[in-house]
Amino acid sequence: MPIDKRHLGKKYGPYRFHVGREHVRDFVHAVGAGVPGHVFETPPTVYHPATYPGAGEAALDVVAPPTYAAAFAIEPFAKACGDPALAINVLRLVHGEQEFEFFEPVRPGDVLDTVGEITSIRDRGPLDWLEVTTTTTNQHGKVVVKGVWTAIIRN
Repeated sequence: MPIDKRHLGKKYGPYRFHVGREHVRDFVHAVGAGVPGHVFETPPTVYHPATYPGAGEAALDVVAPPTYAAAFAIEPFAKACGDPALAINVLRLVHGEQEFEFFEPVRPGDVLDTVGEITSIRDRGPLDWLEVTTTTTNQHGKVVVKGVWTAIIRN
């Protein structure tokens, strides 16, 4: 059953995310700091503990990698895909793509709020395409990242 287009414009959020030094470090370790061939290097050379001062300091030199946006900005997309009102069978859903536009760096200590909106619902034969656009702001009210998330659902 196709997704009802009356859901176009439906909003989700805000969802709050507290960026922690350990979470950024663990993310960098998990993805090898985005450096091909370095996934299993411990620790990744771009985030060595000796480089960064103690946990009590501002750590302005620690910047999360761009792919870290997936850790916090996905929430509205996930909520839309699981929204009972849309009646999406998640067993028939694949994450088609995502794209980001970056405005501000993300650092430990940041408090991020993400909102999302369904900006496109298309049906193409036996497939529905759901697009959710997200905007994340930091504790200073500055836009950090905008994202576009696409789900493809087989009817």
